[in-house]
Amino acid sequence: MTATAVLLAAANAGAATADDEPVLAEGAMVVLNDGTVIGADDEIEFSFTGDKPEVKAPRASAACPEINDPPTYKVKGTPYFLPDKDEPQSTWLLPRQSVNWAITGSHTFTFDVTGGYESEASVIISKAKVSVDVKVGNSWTWTGTQTVTDTNTTSKGYRAVLGQVGWKLTAVKTWIAAPCNVKTKTVVVKAPRKGDMSIGRLNS
Repeated sequence: MTATAVLLAAANAGAATADDEPVLAEGAMVVLNDGTVIGADDEIEFSFTGDKPEVKAPRASAACPEINDPPTYKVKGTPYFLPDKDEPQSTWLLPRQSVNWAITGSHTFTFDVTGGYESEASVIISKAKVSVDVKVGNSWTWTGTQTVTDTNTTSKGYRAVLGQVGWKLTAVKTWIAAPCNVKTKTVVVKAPRKGDMSIGRLNS
């Protein structure tokens, strides 16, 4: 499987999203398996075929053999900031203000899934690991000593938040169910990535 890096315009990297989720700090980058470097506003795409479904209606299966077809997944992924829930730290930064945090110990990040089962999220993460980023996973524990810094170079204030750069993987699953209906559902997985601690930015 191959991942296609779709390089979008990074017009306002580091600005918070409309729903006020933390975003990566300006200049944060992720290196993909093929060596491509992408930023906070870039997007990757990949697809894969899932396991063959369990068919519970043999009569319907004879009438519509397509219900035996395995599901397909089309996935879009973007670098995503995961706030530290173990030892949360944040501070408000006005323009030109800076923050320096010396952090030690262990900080654990785990995946979060909406619209699917944990097993389905694990499959999506495992495919992303092979297709896109070998460092993505179900869980990641950072241990050590590090100093993280951020300087507000924008014209507005924002909240600096301690955390880690991971992935947001949005998968559209398509399959055929009895009697012969095409079904789709969206599974969103926010997954951690092996790497250093970081600072994200939040509007409020």
